[in-house]
Amino acid sequence: MSDIEEFTSTKSFFNFPCAHRQYRHDGNCHLIHGYSRSFRIVFGAQTMDKAGFVVDYGDLDELKHWLEANYDHTLVIDQNDPWMDTFKKMHEAGVCKLVVQEEGPGMEGTAMRICTHADEWLRKKTRGRAWVISVEACENEKNSSIYVNPDAGFKGWT
Repeated sequence: MSDIEEFTSTKSFFNFPCAHRQYRHDGNCHLIHGYSRSFRIVFGAQTMDKAGFVVDYGDLDELKHWLEANYDHTLVIDQNDPWMDTFKKMHEAGVCKLVVQEEGPGMEGTAMRICTHADEWLRKKTRGRAWVISVEACENEKNSSIYVNPDAGFKGWT
């Protein structure tokens, strides 16, 4: 057990209507389908801010807007999808709002992508005081994936 305290807090973001397709799947998931995605982010810090918070939830608007831009009425596609040219043409024609994920379009890749982005954003915003420990991405009330940040923890002040 570490002698260094670590405080945690969480923030959940709900109801992002989003479609995706798992082109490598042998079942129905190779078809475009959608869910109301939700996300739970776990934050960590060794010290709290001047108000006594790990993260001030009122300061998360920029992160919420990023989530909306990427997962609200979007079509998330794997960067290697063989139909990518068609999806890009649909995006250019205004038929869909295309988001291409290197990590894959499923909940695992989504959790990893959000964690990476949110951790970088939060460390910059807090000058290294706080970080993201993990992200849970839910595709519905029954299924979710959790990505645990391998770089979580204090890295020094910036």
